[in-house]
Amino acid sequence: MEKKSRKEPIITLIIMLIIAAVIVSWITGLWSCENGKKNLNEQKKLSIADYVNSVSVLIQHSNKTAVNYFILINQVKDITREELDKNLSDIIEESKINLQNCDEMNPPESFEVAHGYLKLVLDLRTKAYENFKPALFNALQNIGEEIAVSQITNSFLNMYMSDEIYKYFQDEIKTAGENIEINNLTILSSKILKENELIDPENVAKFINDIKTVASLQERRGMALITDSIEFNPRIINQQGEYLILAKGNEVSVTMIVENQGNVSEKDVIVVMSYSTEDNPKADEKTYTIASIEPSEQKSVTISGFQAFPGLRCSMSIEVKPVQGESVLTNNTASYKFMVEK
Repeated sequence: MEKKSRKEPIITLIIMLIIAAVIVSWITGLWSCENGKKNLNEQKKLSIADYVNSVSVLIQHSNKTAVNYFILINQVKDITREELDKNLSDIIEESKINLQNCDEMNPPESFEVAHGYLKLVLDLRTKAYENFKPALFNALQNIGEEIAVSQITNSFLNMYMSDEIYKYFQDEIKTAGENIEINNLTILSSKILKENELIDPENVAKFINDIKTVASLQERRGMALITDSIEFNPRIINQQGEYLILAKGNEVSVTMIVENQGNVSEKDVIVVMSYSTEDNPKADEKTYTIASIEPSEQKSVTISGFQAFPGLRCSMSIEVKPVQGESVLTNNTASYKFMVEK
């Protein structure tokens, strides 16, 4: 009884959507019949042919995106989370572009209703991909797992509904053609959800648990100092050989960007800056602690309070201390030689 009650809202939603589509199709069908059966000149025939060809291209792209999506899902056990993130983003972008191209099309007279169905189909598919990605990564990080299962189930449900509505789109294309005396007007088939069992939350939960057992998708940790972001105060006004020349000032400070290039949140990340002069090689050190930084997040860090020594050759090094388990350390440090202008 518990399983039945859980599935009833899904089934009810699908039935309501299909009934609504049928009613819209019936009403607009009357309109099409009343205004149809017009004599077509060559220009109108070409316009309809161009429209059907353009729609076929959209459907081919949509079908290809769906194929790539499910290939990716089947490969989840064999790729890193970074690859998964990038590939899902690419799929979302492809679907958005396809939807935008559909929105920009101007359907011929008598095909407006059919085009409305097509836009709804592509919109549902784009939403499915968009909602799937954050829900999956939340589930993989044990964040709101029950909610994530529900969201992923809804993503698959959006795919299922897009497939059902697409059937009405095909029927409406055929009907619109018949109403203007073009018989046998057909369009490509499109069914992107190959396994309807995926609209069952229990199957989605099993799918997520299976992914989470894979070692290749375990946490990846790494911090990086974005060297292109480093700014000196006083500012750099020139360069002589290997030495940067800073403007006049009494104190030296540096601002930089630190990025979490891993896939887990980090806490208490330490940034150390060392400063020495040619007549005092013993380094003066100052530190800054980043309390927390999320995956892919960038944070600005400023370390100040170093006395300027105009005219003296100075050296400075910056290090973002590695976090536990960090393997790539080549992007954690930077060093500079400089002089402050007299």
